[in-house]
Amino acid sequence: MSMLNEVRKGVRVERDRSFMGRVKEIIPWKGDTPREIIRKLVFIVSVGVLIYWCYTAYIYFMGSKSMIDDQKTLSDLFNSPDSSVTSDGGQGAAVNPENPIQIGTPETEDPNVPSAPPQRLSKFDALYAINPDVVGWLSIDGIYLEDTDELAINYPVVQTDNNDYYLEKDFYGETQDYGALYADYRANLTGIGHSSNVTIYGHNMKTEYYFHHLRDYNRTSPGFVSEHRLINFSTLYEESEYIVIGYFFVSTNEEDDNQPLFSYHNCVEFNTPADFDYWYKNVMYRNYYKTDIDCTIDDEYLTLSTCSFEITDSRYVLVARKLRPGEDPDQYTYEFNSDRHMPEKWLHANGKKVVDDGGPDYEYYVPNN
Repeated sequence: MSMLNEVRKGVRVERDRSFMGRVKEIIPWKGDTPREIIRKLVFIVSVGVLIYWCYTAYIYFMGSKSMIDDQKTLSDLFNSPDSSVTSDGGQGAAVNPENPIQIGTPETEDPNVPSAPPQRLSKFDALYAINPDVVGWLSIDGIYLEDTDELAINYPVVQTDNNDYYLEKDFYGETQDYGALYADYRANLTGIGHSSNVTIYGHNMKTEYYFHHLRDYNRTSPGFVSEHRLINFSTLYEESEYIVIGYFFVSTNEEDDNQPLFSYHNCVEFNTPADFDYWYKNVMYRNYYKTDIDCTIDDEYLTLSTCSFEITDSRYVLVARKLRPGEDPDQYTYEFNSDRHMPEKWLHANGKKVVDDGGPDYEYYVPNN
């Protein structure tokens, strides 16, 4: 029934158009029937939920001023000219004597115990003091925020004992829908060893922040990936460059594809050739590009993962291999892979024919979680 005019017990009641009259129509008021009070409460709660949902959706997709300010502050701390490139004890090293991060000394080390990690790079000292969960810094040169000279992907990477905490916690530990960039909790980044494949997760922000620009690799021309082939990833103990070997689009729902799901996020250690085959052949099977970059089980890999909105529960994934000593990254070439595998749901959504391509040429299995 319209709120403009009501009929009660056969009597037509004109609406009170004053300010207070409008207020009384919305909030419970003296003289309201129980039914009317319930209706108003339901209305108020519904409006509140809608406002909260709109606000959280806005923050998730668009971020906030504090997010932008925090990013600049953290970048300034990490890239301070006072920070040494390395603090491993070599020439020119600048070590924080109060926090050397070592597991022993040459005089006390047991030969049967793994070697101690190098000392932490001093450029991480300020970030570590803010959040000891920091495990690295990730950046991609040449990709900038629109109309600025600021790198679009240039963030600290954190890690804790699960993959949920930093979904909605920022670097400072504050609850924020946009979260932080974080490494898979199973990855070893201690300095003593390094996992075969380190996956880093980040939100796809509409304001270009975090991993929004991973979608830029989603192109039919190899020019972009060729120009932006290098990824810089510094752990607490070393600075490294990785060369992009693949980019793919994948669904996380079994029913969305005519091939078994690719559990790329569970590929952390390549302990056997079968482990490496599962990961590598699935990457190449879905790869947007063909390249002459060779990869072996003994190399170290980096996987960047973010949400896609092309179909429900889908991901953009960028994969890179650590550069070998003395390797020239410019020697390799890329070409577009028109035969790449795409999820069946994506093909339907884009009016494409679903082809049974047989999958990668090996026996499928799912690696241990």
